[in-house]
Amino acid sequence: MIVPASSADVVWVYRRGRRRLLAEWQRGEGSSEFFYGLIPLRDRYRVGFVEGSSAPWFRRPWYAVERLFARRLGIGFALDLALRHLRTLNRARVVVSTVDTCGLPLGLLKRRGLLRPRLVYISQGLSDRIHAYGPHRRLAQWCRGLVLAADDHAALSAGAAHGLAAWLGVPVDRVRVLPFGTDHDFWHDTRPDVAETRIVSVGSDAGRDYPTLLAAIGTLPLHVVTRQPLVVPAGADVRVTHEHTPGELRDIYSAARFVVTPLHDRDQPSGQSAALQAMACARAVILTRTRGWWGEDVLVDGDNCVLVRPGEADALRHAIRTLGDDPERCRRIGTRARATVERCFGEERFAESLAALVPPAVAIGAHGRA
Repeated sequence: MIVPASSADVVWVYRRGRRRLLAEWQRGEGSSEFFYGLIPLRDRYRVGFVEGSSAPWFRRPWYAVERLFARRLGIGFALDLALRHLRTLNRARVVVSTVDTCGLPLGLLKRRGLLRPRLVYISQGLSDRIHAYGPHRRLAQWCRGLVLAADDHAALSAGAAHGLAAWLGVPVDRVRVLPFGTDHDFWHDTRPDVAETRIVSVGSDAGRDYPTLLAAIGTLPLHVVTRQPLVVPAGADVRVTHEHTPGELRDIYSAARFVVTPLHDRDQPSGQSAALQAMACARAVILTRTRGWWGEDVLVDGDNCVLVRPGEADALRHAIRTLGDDPERCRRIGTRARATVERCFGEERFAESLAALVPPAVAIGAHGRA
């Protein structure tokens, strides 16, 4: 059951925005995958969550520290969040940190003996940032100690787990792979009778390789949903938007000819949510296979998706033209994509992997706990 964080046995720590997302999900207006297992596990544990404040910077006493850290590594350091909720977190049995921005300050508190519960640290791209910054620099070594202070470490793909383990200097089996899944009840094909006209690409994170997509698209109509600034070539038929409700985004996927998820080659598994959402909407997806590959052997080129190598505009152009010229192949791949998501990429798989890190005594009713 979802309870106030002060009464929960397992507490998730989010950067921001989850109260709004929870309200959307409860109204049936949004999906639940970005709760990282909390929703599926609510019947097994007393679960709750905390998140960062929307207060202006001058009301956050640790803002200067956070800003200095962000300028060095290009990633947040939510010390204010960790300290403000420390008393609540210490009432829990297990704390799940969902991003490095939250995990690093929680690791600091754990290392200093101030955070008592078991800390599950989910890393999402820190090893890439450290590699770019310099792994032997003092700040990087300090961050390594904070991550190692956690009781359990996890990543969202096998590739990411290898990158994190290599940086930490630990055996790769010390890093649990939590396979990301999507809410395929929410994400489904909503507009099967609408004429499919535009190719669609969705995503705003730094892992997106839109320059390669724009070089490959030619004059085909493209709709990009992103907050990234794009330099659109002259003569290209490209529409760019960024403000959509989950329901509107579902309709955009469902009306697409097909979806392209272009990615830079990194350890961090990028593009998972957009690709799986589109696949759940029965769209064919062209996806870059990167070092942080998350599709295991389940995503098969030409069967339930189309795979391309990073940064190769010619190969991406060929894949786009091949799908564009064969609507029946698009429909066939999209149908298989939906079946693959239902079978292999639901939220329950992530939740079960995470539950393996929670001691059995934490379950509702275990040893007399209610």
